Amino acid sequence: MATPQSKYVAFISYSHADEAWGRWLHKALEGYRVPARLVGQESPVGPIPSKLFPVFRDRDELATAHELGSEIEKALAASASLIVICSPRAATSRWVNEEVRRYKALGRVDRVFCLIVDGEPGDAGRECFPDAVRFQVDADGTIIDRPAEPIAADVRAGKDTRARRQTQADCRRAGHRLQRPQATRAGSTQPPASPRWPRWPSACRR
Repeated sequence: MATPQSKYVAFISYSHADEAWGRWLHKALEGYRVPARLVGQESPVGPIPSKLFPVFRDRDELATAHELGSEIEKALAASASLIVICSPRAATSRWVNEEVRRYKALGRVDRVFCLIVDGEPGDAGRECFPDAVRFQVDADGTIIDRPAEPIAADVRAGKDTRARRQTQADCRRAGHRLQRPQATRAGSTQPPASPRWPRWPSACRR
């Protein structure tokens, strides 16, 4: 949720090649209704709102630019969280890496969340995490040779089992129920036709 100091609930960072995922996630988040029992409760970034709105989505890959535009920099600084759509395209995108680096340099490492849509973490040929996600960033904004521990949701077909089990356990401890996200079709790198994810916390049922 947006805080008194932030204009946006989240900033979505993605490669232009993954624009379909960017549009899908943007629509899913802004259309999501927070369960009434959670609205108004305090969180690390302020009271929980009834909707996750607004969300900033960068629509350009900035292929011909030499640095991030002022609008992007302002939006990063004004966002309560950063969501990175991770894929081999994002891993090699200069601008996705730069957006993550800049955001971490603001001291918001714990507000960076990843959505894996393609590729494989740690696979040299199909790495999905940009360097700024894989490694820590110091106070000067320099990526240093210390592994980070990305917080990631995984919507690749058949890949969310362990994460979903952990999330289910967390939900039960919190007294909530989490509904299964809609995964992609096997072998597909495209988002679902309708934005049904994320739908937590409503049902931890199988």
